Amino acid sequence: MIRAIVLLMSLLLVLPVKAQTGTEISKELGLPYWAPGRGEVDHDALRRRSLNVLERQYSAFVVASEELHDSAIAYCDADAPREDVVTAFRAAWLAWAPLDSYQFGPVEFNGAVLSVNFWPDKKNFTGRALAGLLKQPLQSQRDPATIAAASAAVQGLPAIEMLLFTEAPECPAITGVSGFLAQMAQRLYDDWFGPDGWADLARAAGPDNPVYLSAEEFTKTLYTALDFGLIRISEQRLGRPLGTFDRSFPTRAEAWRSGLSNAIIGAQLDGVAAMIREGFAGDIRDPDRAWVLKVIGQTQTRLDRVALPISDAVADPVSRVRVEVLKQKVDALRLSLAEDIGPGLGVDTGFSPADGD
Repeated sequence: MIRAIVLLMSLLLVLPVKAQTGTEISKELGLPYWAPGRGEVDHDALRRRSLNVLERQYSAFVVASEELHDSAIAYCDADAPREDVVTAFRAAWLAWAPLDSYQFGPVEFNGAVLSVNFWPDKKNFTGRALAGLLKQPLQSQRDPATIAAASAAVQGLPAIEMLLFTEAPECPAITGVSGFLAQMAQRLYDDWFGPDGWADLARAAGPDNPVYLSAEEFTKTLYTALDFGLIRISEQRLGRPLGTFDRSFPTRAEAWRSGLSNAIIGAQLDGVAAMIREGFAGDIRDPDRAWVLKVIGQTQTRLDRVALPISDAVADPVSRVRVEVLKQKVDALRLSLAEDIGPGLGVDTGFSPADGD
């Protein structure tokens, strides 16, 4: 037995070994497969790629929000099909979903976390604020300035959902709310990528920077945001409607009226994958990166197997088990990030909205 082991080791020593260097390029991404080693990261290059991912996602939200506003005007003023508004509404929410993870910078100081998506809404603030809005003169309801002066609960996607999927009169309030949402989307993009925006702040990381003392700190912020996004899926998007075995809470599911709960989770997972694949890219060793992307794919498969909308699934004994398995898979994905992505970047999670006040 010992002779066999010695012989095997001798053979391994003489076999040619292909070095895993940073020169191997992915044809798909045009980026190196291999990072120099765990913790040896080009944070400047990572920042550049990650900002490209974020700019694409924020731009998509701007376009989707504008199309929602245009379709609302056409519906209310020109008798365009209602389905056009519903389609545009769904596209706008799914465009926002990847950005839900990044609750810092312009999203934070513009209050967009609440104004775009006032959820969870335990006390039905959206319903109450909407009732107040609908008592105002019709011309005021259609004015985005009216919405800007109102409660955050009536400024975003949940309010539009309530207008579209309850008995509340849709017009003209939907034009005012969607107009404010489009303005907010543009403001977020400009505050991120306009002159002296947050992207420029990240690019200027250094000892004199008021936020990022090094490029590594921006990497840490992004990594923390992805971790927070998975917490939000597990604890809020799945955990809240699941409740307990004895009692589920279907109407705690996000966007349950429109049936978008599952699609929102899928879109947020797609956003996490995009940042890892294209933003972190070659600064994460390919076996680690490929493994985490595979786990994300497995999580998406679990989501597909739920089949029913989350709000219906948690109330069905068989489908409820699938939601529980999905939640466990999201938690496993978060663990994979901690084991394979964080060490590869040389960072750990920092403070996030999940930590509370």
